Amino acid sequence: MMLGCTFEHRKCPVPKERQPSHMSQFRDFNAQMSEVSTGMDHDRALMAAVARAHYLEDRSRVDISDALGISRFKVARLLTRAREEGVVTIEIHDWGLPDVELSQRLQDKLGLEHCLVVRSHGDDDTVRRQIGGAAARALSESLHEDEVLGVTWGRTLTATVSQFDHLPRLSIVQLTGVVAGDLASSPIEVVRQTSHRSGGDVYPIFSPLIVDDLETAKSLRRHPDIRSAMDLFPAVTTALLSVGAWNPPVSQVRDVLPIDDLANALSKGCVADIAGILIRSDGTPVDADFQDRCVNISYEQLQKVPRVVAVAGGAAKADAIRTVSRVGLITELFTDHTLAEAVLAEDR
Repeated sequence: MMLGCTFEHRKCPVPKERQPSHMSQFRDFNAQMSEVSTGMDHDRALMAAVARAHYLEDRSRVDISDALGISRFKVARLLTRAREEGVVTIEIHDWGLPDVELSQRLQDKLGLEHCLVVRSHGDDDTVRRQIGGAAARALSESLHEDEVLGVTWGRTLTATVSQFDHLPRLSIVQLTGVVAGDLASSPIEVVRQTSHRSGGDVYPIFSPLIVDDLETAKSLRRHPDIRSAMDLFPAVTTALLSVGAWNPPVSQVRDVLPIDDLANALSKGCVADIAGILIRSDGTPVDADFQDRCVNISYEQLQKVPRVVAVAGGAAKADAIRTVSRVGLITELFTDHTLAEAVLAEDR
């Protein structure tokens, strides 16, 4: 025998303290709207309320439409208008991250094998670290064991090598002598930091970059330790270096040149320096006699290095980068968006 039972279904009311708080907020909003005198004020206040609920409180459009008693399509239109009319502004903090589209445009413009442009922000040291971080990550993955890595010096270059997480075992060769100035960004320091992360053989050059006369330069090049480094220049597989600009002046070499050499370089139209080589606007060395008094890799040797990676930033270096790229002195560039945009602006 079966017993028939009748059940009465009752919906249990939600206690007031458990009701979603945003529902009461919207009811308060609707009450306040009745006091707004103009349609424009009402629209902007409604836009702000919808935008606040969606962007700050993470409410869905359905949730907002139900609470306000308007359609989902109107909610969508209000969110669009809020952005268009400045009620809502969106910022993307992409500082130090690659700009893929700008990188490709710059690579095509300069005819290089690879470019990486980061969106930079901050003071000069911060921008150098943003560029250097991108370069360090890429080089850590692309350098191979038993390569011969040649390095120069510079503030962005120092910011690069200081951010190497790891490197394969490499032979590390200093490509230039030393200039007076900040020891923290000298080629000796770049070699030291790079070798610390690689553990390979090191070939430093304990010599000034520029000397007073040809005989002194020849004597230094004959020194066994310096000779052992310079003999490896033709074997360099990757060179990592910075680029100095002369107009406007952003160059550590320019800052320390003897006054006669500086006047001579300016009179002959120097626009850039790279690895201690002074370059004219046509891409040729400024003065053979000056270069003979330098202890560094030669123009011809640098052109033969298979991979030459430059790290540089700032719009002031645009002309220098165009020049060294045009004559094949660099094959890759890590830079920031201000330099990239300045280079590309030449076409406008």
